[in-house]
Amino acid sequence: MPRFPEPEWFLALGRLMAAQGELFRRIGYVDTRFIVRVLPEEGPGAGELNVGVVMQGYALAEVAALENGRAAEFDADFIICARRSVWNRMLDEIARNGRPELRHSLNSLALMGDELWLESADQLREDKFYRFNQSLQEFLNLAAQVPAN
Repeated sequence: MPRFPEPEWFLALGRLMAAQGELFRRIGYVDTRFIVRVLPEEGPGAGELNVGVVMQGYALAEVAALENGRAAEFDADFIICARRSVWNRMLDEIARNGRPELRHSLNSLALMGDELWLESADQLREDKFYRFNQSLQEFLNLAAQVPAN
């Protein structure tokens, strides 16, 4: 069974996304490429994991594990960064309730910027996070059906 943040775990969410296509069509199309960055609990570098995700239309189009130092080659619109414990908390809440508590959602955490933050070299491309946020959160909410840990 794949585990977060393995690419196979995201692919399992993508299959669920395709099966629940009507939900995503109601929300609206998505056109973004982003990186999910899972940071170790202590310090930068060792143990950092990066997964590139491409969503197009109403589907997951691509997922790739990115070697350390190779994230720039992926040309992401934005990078969603958080320590492993923050990702685990969000995914545990999704597993229990089908969605995270409001203050632990992608949008809330990014707006606070202390536990989860965005990185981007281009403000217009970073804006895609906010434009497609509901679809991104619903995509992660599918983790209620795919164990993350």
